[in-house]
Amino acid sequence: MYKKVIWPLILFISMALAIVFISGFIASVVVSKSEESAPIDPQLESSTNKPQEGESMSEASSDILILGDSIGFGIGDEENLGIGKRYLNLIDEKDGKKKTSTNISVPSYESNELVKLIKSAENKASISKANLIIISIGGNDLNRLDYEDRVSLTLAFEEALKNYKKNLELITKEIRALNPDAQLALIGLYDPYSKEDPEKTRFLLDWNYETSLIVDSDVKFAYVPTYDLFKYHLTDYLSPDEFHPNGSGYQMIAEELDRILN
Repeated sequence: MYKKVIWPLILFISMALAIVFISGFIASVVVSKSEESAPIDPQLESSTNKPQEGESMSEASSDILILGDSIGFGIGDEENLGIGKRYLNLIDEKDGKKKTSTNISVPSYESNELVKLIKSAENKASISKANLIIISIGGNDLNRLDYEDRVSLTLAFEEALKNYKKNLELITKEIRALNPDAQLALIGLYDPYSKEDPEKTRFLLDWNYETSLIVDSDVKFAYVPTYDLFKYHLTDYLSPDEFHPNGSGYQMIAEELDRILN
């Protein structure tokens, strides 16, 4: 009689324990999967993986932006430095602080094309962050005058100058809308053909003068003259194409820029 009672009881207890064990195992698997699929609370992420506050602003404050044409780009410099990098080398030597530069100049650009360049969304960030903006523009506007004789040359010059001044004012306005505090510097034109045509030289001087008037209307806009720098040193400062500066020419422009800004 005793054996008839004990064995069913043992069997019942064993089955109950088995059910409890299986249920616990299933529950643990469900909890584990739910934890894997649950989204991470942003508030629980480690702050060490995020940029420190003010870090990007510190980098932006040291940026120098160069924009414009082939002179801004650095065509003719055998060391591929151009105005921007040569100027950086000068100021790095003085204060020992490493600064960075960005160059969005495009060879052959005229002033109307530069207006479009600075309005494009991809360049607005570079303009808004720059501490110093170096501009080289106008040479192609002047050199591509379409004329047949002296009379048409004068008319073509007047029309080109009118359009250029309008574009330069737009360029300044657009830059100031994005970056009211940046120091601006515009590189004046030198004359690579000074011995060929005195009348064209007069046009160039008028062009530079009108440019300087626009620059002077902004208290943080500097005009960097290059005409006198190159006037008696064309052989020394021009590249083999006899139009763009060579390394020595760009170095002289960078040193003049440094002298004026300081």
